[in-house]
Amino acid sequence: MLGALALGTARLARGYNRPARPALEQSAVSGIRFESVADAAGLRFEWKLKKRPLRNIDAFGAGCAFFDYDNDGAQDILLVGEPTCGLFRNHGTGKFTDVSRETGLDAGRAQWTGCAPADYDGDGWLDVLLTGYHRLALLRNRGGRGFVDATRAAGLDPANWNDWGASAGFMDLDADGDLDLVVLNYVISGQGVREYCEIQPGVRTGCPPATYEAEYGRLFRNSGRGTFADASASAGVLTAGGKALVVGFCDADGDGKVDFYVGNDGTPADFYRNVGGLRFKNIARENGTAFGENPGHALAAMGVDWADYNRDGKLDFAVSAFSDESYAVFRNEGSSLFVHASQETGIAGVTLKPLGFGTKFTEFDNDGWPDLVFANGHVYDRVDELDPASTFRQPLMLFQNREGRRFVDLIPRMPADIARPLLGRGLATGDYDNDGKMDLLVVDFEGTPVLLHNVSETSNHWISLDLRMDTGNRFAYGAQVTLRSGAETWVGQVSPAGSYLSSSDPRVHFGLGNHASLDSITIRWPSGEKETLVRPAVDRLLRVVRGKGASDQPGAAGPQGS
Repeated sequence: MLGALALGTARLARGYNRPARPALEQSAVSGIRFESVADAAGLRFEWKLKKRPLRNIDAFGAGCAFFDYDNDGAQDILLVGEPTCGLFRNHGTGKFTDVSRETGLDAGRAQWTGCAPADYDGDGWLDVLLTGYHRLALLRNRGGRGFVDATRAAGLDPANWNDWGASAGFMDLDADGDLDLVVLNYVISGQGVREYCEIQPGVRTGCPPATYEAEYGRLFRNSGRGTFADASASAGVLTAGGKALVVGFCDADGDGKVDFYVGNDGTPADFYRNVGGLRFKNIARENGTAFGENPGHALAAMGVDWADYNRDGKLDFAVSAFSDESYAVFRNEGSSLFVHASQETGIAGVTLKPLGFGTKFTEFDNDGWPDLVFANGHVYDRVDELDPASTFRQPLMLFQNREGRRFVDLIPRMPADIARPLLGRGLATGDYDNDGKMDLLVVDFEGTPVLLHNVSETSNHWISLDLRMDTGNRFAYGAQVTLRSGAETWVGQVSPAGSYLSSSDPRVHFGLGNHASLDSITIRWPSGEKETLVRPAVDRLLRVVRGKGASDQPGAAGPQGS
């Protein structure tokens, strides 16, 4: 998170110019349009920075989530913060109500950082894990009525938790039907540890990560009885770069076992190939994902997300990075091998100066090609004194996918309220009004939440799938979905963790372009069994229960714009 400027007083002395950008046009782009609606929607929440200059922990940021805590079919919103978090109930009308106090989400006071909703106990209700600075909390959902602290009862003793918590995520990693847990940790910090450095003489800032000793992530096995046991050593996940920030799950090689990527701050990334039995092999150096495009240069990898951006049937991933490090797109070549595609896709040049955190693939206009969003913002509040080409607050980047060949940033041609600079950190995607168009939730860590309602005008078709199982992993985390229409194929997965400190709508959404029908949907459930739906209806949200077929859920019917 704080790494690249430490590489670079020589770079700064040479100077860098921002990539040329087209003149700002106050109009939508190809019908793609968002409205900023957080205040009107009732999201009353604020993040306040501490006195400047900022220490590392002050600039670290916080996450956010879309998830349906009360099972009413509408995605609610969780905002992580200090000293408490905020939970906002979605009424399905475009309005939210703060239910933090009545549900117990504001009970634990700490410097909270990340969140990971999941049904860890298999009762059909999404629980919430919170990470924080020397804090961890597991909040069990009491049937949609509220949450109770289950941290100690689940074997995650908060009294012995002294780590600096970063991102976390749940996934069934041993295929036993329960959700296991990965919790990432950053660096060793606390009393007596250095808080400020001078990267350039007279400019006092937080310190680069090389200043600190690494902390390491942990993997917890779910017993299936509501408790967890630390399995980090036996699982082989202690062979890590350390200083971890983000985790992203995916069955990258199609062998039916879920692998995961860990992005670290200035140390080589980790790519854990699942070899079965809750054991992993770190193959990042072998499969081309340990470093950025510059050989041997480890990215400050803050955000990650997976999608089949080029529609070749294999899931690829994108990673955000520090200023003066281009963000990365890793194209899946099969057999767990990846190649850098940042240059060829147009990501490299335009992302050189921003500093990226939240990272999500999503659909802007349902044309069938996953677009890409980055939430940006610097960590040094005096960065303009270090590098006149950099700024503290930075706009989002909304990259439109041009049929798997190029990504083009639309922000320079968006209205001022969408293109305004933020102190971007957490980022989540979800369809909060169930209209078939994906919305964006962003943490502005020096202000209030940003909720971007997708009001794009398009006649493109779409389908969203809410996958469920009767026992254990009820929300089917880890399921893979393949859609077919003639020669066209789309691939997606149920994996809400990723981005940065955040979690997204667990329902799987596909834009279908001009395809008004599908030949089939094939679901590979986490258990490995496959189920195929023949000629399903499109332009709707379908609930699919394993072995019991599909049914309509609340949402728009008919193509968008009709």
